[in-house]
Amino acid sequence: MSDRKIVFYPEEKMILTGEKKTILEASQKAGIAIEATCGGKGTCGKCRVRIQHGAREPLTNVEEKFLSSSDVEKGIALACQCRGYGNLEVFVPEKGNELSRKLSLESKKVLLDTDLRKEYLELQTPHVHDFRSDANRLIDGLKGKQINPLRLDVLSTIPFILRENDFKVTAVLAGNELLVVEAGDTRNKIYGVALDIGTTTVAGYLLDLCQGLVIGAASRTNKQNSYGADVISRIQFSNEQDNGLKCLQEDVLSVINEIINELTQQNGIDIGSIYQVLVVGNTVMSHLFLGLSPAALGKSPFIPAFSSMTVIPAYALGLEINHRAQVIVLPNIAGYVGSDTVAALLAVKIDKYTGSAMMIDLGTNGEIALACEGRLYTCSTAAGPAFEGAHIYHGMRAVEGAIEKVCIDKTVIIHVIGDVVPCGICGSGLIDAVSELVKAGIINNNGRMLSRKELEGKIPEELRCRLRPNGSGQDFVLHYGSTDENDIVLTQLDVRELQMAKAAVRAGAEILLKEAGIQAKDLSRVMLAGAFGSFVRKESILSIGLLPRVDEQIIYSVGNAAGEGAIIALTSENERYHAQHLAMKSNHVELSLRPDFHRAFRDACAFM
Repeated sequence: MSDRKIVFYPEEKMILTGEKKTILEASQKAGIAIEATCGGKGTCGKCRVRIQHGAREPLTNVEEKFLSSSDVEKGIALACQCRGYGNLEVFVPEKGNELSRKLSLESKKVLLDTDLRKEYLELQTPHVHDFRSDANRLIDGLKGKQINPLRLDVLSTIPFILRENDFKVTAVLAGNELLVVEAGDTRNKIYGVALDIGTTTVAGYLLDLCQGLVIGAASRTNKQNSYGADVISRIQFSNEQDNGLKCLQEDVLSVINEIINELTQQNGIDIGSIYQVLVVGNTVMSHLFLGLSPAALGKSPFIPAFSSMTVIPAYALGLEINHRAQVIVLPNIAGYVGSDTVAALLAVKIDKYTGSAMMIDLGTNGEIALACEGRLYTCSTAAGPAFEGAHIYHGMRAVEGAIEKVCIDKTVIIHVIGDVVPCGICGSGLIDAVSELVKAGIINNNGRMLSRKELEGKIPEELRCRLRPNGSGQDFVLHYGSTDENDIVLTQLDVRELQMAKAAVRAGAEILLKEAGIQAKDLSRVMLAGAFGSFVRKESILSIGLLPRVDEQIIYSVGNAAGEGAIIALTSENERYHAQHLAMKSNHVELSLRPDFHRAFRDACAFM
């Protein structure tokens, strides 16, 4: 079979494939990020692309389910289903960038307590009465400081650098480790990068480690989302596909290098002046970043390959920074409570409160931590990706065009990110919508959306007319488009997805309270971590029963605590060891082994 050519726009990237692969498979090979929430199983309908030129095979049954006649006329296809007869030109819609919500730490001043430093040396040149080796001459110039044995890759550069620069050099040290020897005086150039590797988004922060200042922030969608929106899909891909682990690692490293290149170019920084990178992420993301198999994390008892803080040289990963730089990965707590949670705990100083404090990261894994009387408890609950807009009929991430707030009185009032025509709904909008529909009596306590007939005479007619039946219950129209096909609706299945997600979080929180021997009324502070937690309304999450019954006044948004914790750990050796202490002292509660969790989950499903 002759090669077929597929060109992806707007990147204008071409790939040749001799097999009749789907567009999604070809895009993965080409390194083009197409969002595939379900990992290409054909169950989400999110991997929409447009065929600009070329003939395709007939629509599949899956495409007929998700695509309207208007979509088909426009050349819209599902990448996981569509195959071409020959060459294709495919346009991949650019996903909006939700990263502005995660980059609030830019220009933040930080307290420096770093072990990374530079020392300028003007060494005596060798002569007939001074036979010291180059290495000893250099170490002597450091005036008796305790230095670890020099690595061969460092030692091999020293003779050339010393002689080319009249023995005037700068030593770059991290603790007792000599990382690099540089020509001349470079003491005013010391940079580091803090990275928060999320399942959906990767965020990076560039720090000037001379001034103690965050000077740049950038982010990208995690290209691994082509293999599924959740970590389980990626574990399966890693296990089942040839070179699956390598593909996943290469994708995340590619994203990180793009972020680093953007940060250095915007700030006029030489990549060779970046000497440390501090990385946090959930346990699976940390494994994939390091190229470690996450297979054991996919089945009970969910054992990670590593848990302690890990330090490796940049060249071992291929990061585009000084290749002798240190890459530091903070410790994990358990299979589904990772270094991002440890970093968040560090940032919020959860162990410093005199009362009891709870932190909840409202994400796919739903990590929860509880500090009580010097003890620390953690758990992870499988909330699913509903909070990020996945598995929701018109769901999307928090980008331009997403409905992020909903108010219902006699009519429906929506707020759209970017003040544009809405094209979907994100997690905060979903919670608002369900909360408002419950309060309006349109959704009952069991989560069932009532029909027009059941609500006749009970709610305003303008609201009742927004209900319409579908095959699995009712839809409620949040926004009317130019045609019924373009309406933005909330479906009965969407309500069920949120119901399962909120019940998982609530049940996990209740189990930790029980484990600590306290009640919700004993909490003095509840912190919502993550970008999502910064935009969801407190009254809405309390209204749907997502949290234990606490006073709204003790609920605080702590923003991107994982990113802030990564910055803190990058700039302070002591804080890194404190992060290790937090991970070691954590009492992890495995919810899957608790019969009372299933009872708590069942009780938490109700909207009341």
